[in-house]
Amino acid sequence: MTAERVLPLVGGRNFRDLGGYATQDGRRLRWGRVYRSGVLTYLTESDREVIRQRDIRVVCDLRTKNERQREPTQWPIAAATQLNWDYDPRHTSLRGYLTPTTELSPDVVRGSMVSLYQNLPRLFRTPYAALFAELATGTAPMVFHCSAGKDRTGVAAALLLTSLGVPHDIILADYELTNKVVDLEAELFQHPTSSIGIGEEYSHLTRLDAATRAPLLRAMPEYLQAAFEQIVSEHGSVQDYLRIQLGLTAEAQQRMQAQLLES
Repeated sequence: MTAERVLPLVGGRNFRDLGGYATQDGRRLRWGRVYRSGVLTYLTESDREVIRQRDIRVVCDLRTKNERQREPTQWPIAAATQLNWDYDPRHTSLRGYLTPTTELSPDVVRGSMVSLYQNLPRLFRTPYAALFAELATGTAPMVFHCSAGKDRTGVAAALLLTSLGVPHDIILADYELTNKVVDLEAELFQHPTSSIGIGEEYSHLTRLDAATRAPLLRAMPEYLQAAFEQIVSEHGSVQDYLRIQLGLTAEAQQRMQAQLLES
């Protein structure tokens, strides 16, 4: 199996391997152990064969129930464990961070995204904790995903890489890689049932101009920075958040590192 960052999937969205990243102590993440992705609805038969070769046995779906129903996961490994949660879709809705009379502009949308990211670590504490618990028990290979593979998945990936000792600049680079890997503006119109991580607001957003939509559809470093700064503000440090809020004990963290890092 070839080690490659972005998997060659015709119907995939933002599907990529987190392997190969260097840690602060000189180790590297193992290839083929943890993947991040967007929606898994449009996989072709050739895509399914690529996935079968990687034997990914755990699928962690961070989307809402409505998103899962609109775009069901088409996973080729019947025995795979499927993890998902039900939560209020307003948690990830753009409108949840605006007043009914707010006039949308690029700056307003950017500000709402910052607010969303500040709330994601709290709103997704339960699924993020479950994701870490699975990895600590050695159940990889795993893929975790949302719709775009950018926001909910982006914070999850950043927290995971942090827990493994990957430097922050590399974490930001992995987050921004979304902008090169997938054209979410095109995806928005190609798949009308897809939320692209924007909740139930497809028809509303498609009526906006592209410049106003752009801050919503791009992975901007200030968003991820906002999430980390909020964690530090509320919990003192990211490590304390991982330990107290996500239940990642020192022993669990060591087990996870043993599973996911090269010796």
